[in-house]
Amino acid sequence: MELFQIPLDQLKPYPNNPRYIDDAIDAVVESIDQVGYITPIIVDENLQILAGHSRWKSLHQIGEEIIDVILVPGLTEEQKRKFRLLDNKTAEIATWDLDKLQKELDMVDFGDFDFWSKELEQMADSLVADKPKEKVIICPRCGKVVSGMVNMDYYDN
Repeated sequence: MELFQIPLDQLKPYPNNPRYIDDAIDAVVESIDQVGYITPIIVDENLQILAGHSRWKSLHQIGEEIIDVILVPGLTEEQKRKFRLLDNKTAEIATWDLDKLQKELDMVDFGDFDFWSKELEQMADSLVADKPKEKVIICPRCGKVVSGMVNMDYYDN
């Protein structure tokens, strides 16, 4: 693996990328605006994107010309496909510790940008339990109250 700076226009998106990324672009642009472009796009020896299609599209949108990429040469086509899928899927498998998330959200200011309301509502809806009780989550940015039936044993441990 090597880190390079190259013109953004030289990167080639993977034409069979199975992810719908358009809904994430504004959030990625906002992330770049708030903390900078930190995570390089990962590419193969042909400069085809292995990971980072949302960052690539977001960087185009904000007019970046030269970007950091991590070049990973020598993978087989199967390894490239596996990496693309595993890189995305493993992030989906992870879940949130809502108490720690609340503490972290309390310590940061996203300005007017709020991308947590939808996620908090989805988390509350997805927590189904053996002995459900009412759990209320309040978005620290917009104040929206989200409630759902959750397994309080999960929170009591």
